[in-house]
Amino acid sequence: MDGDAQIETLLSVSSGFTVEASDGVVGVVETPLFPPDATMPDFLVLRAGRHHARHPILAAALVESVDASARVVHVRARCEEILSLPEHLPLAS
Repeated sequence: MDGDAQIETLLSVSSGFTVEASDGVVGVVETPLFPPDATMPDFLVLRAGRHHARHPILAAALVESVDASARVVHVRARCEEILSLPEHLPLAS
């Protein structure tokens, strides 16, 4: 299994994994979102923030790596960027 396929497989079972941005922990994976008839998620719903929880939608393409033993998803973005993501799926064009 190549690296991308392994990441996609791990993302499909990533609920509860910590999400670590390039500058620190930003939250946890609430749930992966799957396109119709797919086994791999294309987005992750996160739970972020301590006092006023947000649920930003993160594109799976931003995931750099997944450490299954530590239950950590590493993301190519800063915390501020992730926290500013919308809390809804993008509209199809």
